[in-house]
Amino acid sequence: MGSKIVIINRRNNELFVKIMKRLHVSKVLLFALMFLLVASLSPATAFTISGDDTTTETEDKTEETHTDDDKHDLDEYRDTNGTVWIETDVMTVTLDPKLPIYQYWYTGDENGSLARFMISYKMIVEFEDSNGDGIYQPNETLAFVPLDAFEWSLQTGEITNDLNEVTEVYASYTKGGLSYKFEDDWYEEWMPEIEEEEEEPVILASEDPEDHAFADFAGMTLRFYGHVYTTDYFGNVSDDFGVESNYTVAGGMELKVDIEIGNFPFISETSKVAVLNYLIEDVASSGEYEHSYELHEKDGDNEVDSEDVSDIYGIGFEDRDENHDGQDDDIQQISVVDGTNNLTRGLYSWLDKAIITDLNGTETAVDVDTSYWTDGEGLLLFFAYPNFDGGSLLHDPALRLLDTGSPIIQPTGILNLPMETITLIGVASAVVIVAIAGFAIKRR
Repeated sequence: MGSKIVIINRRNNELFVKIMKRLHVSKVLLFALMFLLVASLSPATAFTISGDDTTTETEDKTEETHTDDDKHDLDEYRDTNGTVWIETDVMTVTLDPKLPIYQYWYTGDENGSLARFMISYKMIVEFEDSNGDGIYQPNETLAFVPLDAFEWSLQTGEITNDLNEVTEVYASYTKGGLSYKFEDDWYEEWMPEIEEEEEEPVILASEDPEDHAFADFAGMTLRFYGHVYTTDYFGNVSDDFGVESNYTVAGGMELKVDIEIGNFPFISETSKVAVLNYLIEDVASSGEYEHSYELHEKDGDNEVDSEDVSDIYGIGFEDRDENHDGQDDDIQQISVVDGTNNLTRGLYSWLDKAIITDLNGTETAVDVDTSYWTDGEGLLLFFAYPNFDGGSLLHDPALRLLDTGSPIIQPTGILNLPMETITLIGVASAVVIVAIAGFAIKRR
């Protein structure tokens, strides 16, 4: 009786094992097919909003370097409105056709809807540094002109190497003659009224260019010459006495601007010149992110929000000396920081030195001093330069995005992988399925 039971159990066990093996093979085949199906259905959208609120950007990230192997494609074109577009795989920049205004955002962020920033050059001022602090305050103004009082031309082009490869795209704003249409009231709250020698109020607008208050600036030459490079560009500021500072322009994610001033109509032999950089950190159409400026100064980082209104016009920017060697750093910086996660998205930087070229051709490096305040809409940053009567001046600021600070992330779905990778995955999966199926048939 007991032996029969054992025989029956053995047969049942063998039958059970065979059934289980067949089921196991079926499950493997099913799993493989499901893998391919799920992979093919992975998200196919171009980008996903980055929602990591725990990410913290350190200063080390703002000093990242790139090699010549990091080559970026550049594209430049002009739309029907005359706006110039410069696009790389990281950064998109638009340039207003009528005024030196730059807007920039991450290329993956369509039209800069999440994080979009703006810099415009709005005014040039002659001032007497009466308190000796080296920087500009409005009560020291001798003469000024808003840059929208002039006509502007915008030329673009490409620079190629010996292999006919594009190495640089440039966009150059050049000042023209006086314009009859300009906004003459945006600065009235803080710019003191300037009087002529007869103590008559200055005429801010006139149909006759000869009677124009800004006619004295008609002969001034002024250009903002922008460069975007395909790879990192290594440069220096040098004069007749040697190299004064070094800098790197990050390829594909930074636009360097050469500010060139000549034939300035100085009133005083001891006066200085200031150029207004007007920065706005939130131009994006979405309220997903709120940004502020972080000024990297001598005694630490100072956070500034454009929506604030300063009580003081002309706060001194304290140049940073990071290695404490008694010399200001070659490059001074302001970061654009996302307040929700403390992530640094971009930089506005400028060289601590400018070059003055005298009438006899002598080139001399001079210090650049800076003052600022906020007006509730933007950050007003004034570069102050020494007197260069009869000569010319060249200075280099730059606007940049960090590739580590993008508000969007690349998707991970298989359809967003290169086609070669997708093909290899498909072939490998097919081989595995055929092998498993062959093994199952043989076992049967």
